[in-house]
Amino acid sequence: MRKTSFCSAAVLAAVLAGCGSQPAVREAVPGQVAPAPRATLAAEQRRLAELFRGTPVVFVMQNDGSLRVSVPLEFSFDRGRHVVKPPLGAVLERIAKSQRHEATRVMVAAPADPNTRGLKLATERATSARDFMVGHGVDATRFTITALGGGDSVVVVVAEAPH
Repeated sequence: MRKTSFCSAAVLAAVLAGCGSQPAVREAVPGQVAPAPRATLAAEQRRLAELFRGTPVVFVMQNDGSLRVSVPLEFSFDRGRHVVKPPLGAVLERIAKSQRHEATRVMVAAPADPNTRGLKLATERATSARDFMVGHGVDATRFTITALGGGDSVVVVVAEAPH
């Protein structure tokens, strides 16, 4: 089991280093087509989905026009820790690079470890992911962080800032 996790992590890290092919565009609600989202976020969704194709990272345009990115917890943080792992860092770096100068707001949500109620750890993880993106040029005032009481993925939602 441990060897399989290590191999999965190694494959994900290699893929995150830069490969891709045709993205799979997913609907936010099965059977419901989302309205036309803001062109730049839709283009970013397609670009990132292409870049991370073949990995467990999911990029979805939501019905409200925001971009939702989900990265499985096992590739985001070590158990009991809040330091961003390289696979999550690769995703956050790509998002930060594209959103550095955009008029968007960013929500970062992170869970604690499975079968725990560690809202403190979840908050530290969300803060760590935000700080990573701030370190890559995204203004800290654009963020909202959320500690998830449960879940198996770190979620980043990028939305157009209100006018």
